[in-house]
Amino acid sequence: MDATPRVIDGLQRLKGIFLEMPGTKLSMADATRLSGLERPMCRIVLQALEDSHFLRRRHDGIFMRLGPDAVDR
Repeated sequence: MDATPRVIDGLQRLKGIFLEMPGTKLSMADATRLSGLERPMCRIVLQALEDSHFLRRRHDGIFMRLGPDAVDR
């Protein structure tokens, strides 16, 4: 499989998880497992989602969705 479709699939998978389940919080390990991406690529995708203000990374490294449905507990 070409890297680009795999990255796009991983990105869509992660965005889908956060959109379908409000309040979802994922560690890097969880995001890597659920996306099917290797850890370095998953880190890049998560960083892009954070840079675009779709996700926020807490001080403990947990990623969560920004917006009205996001709850930081």
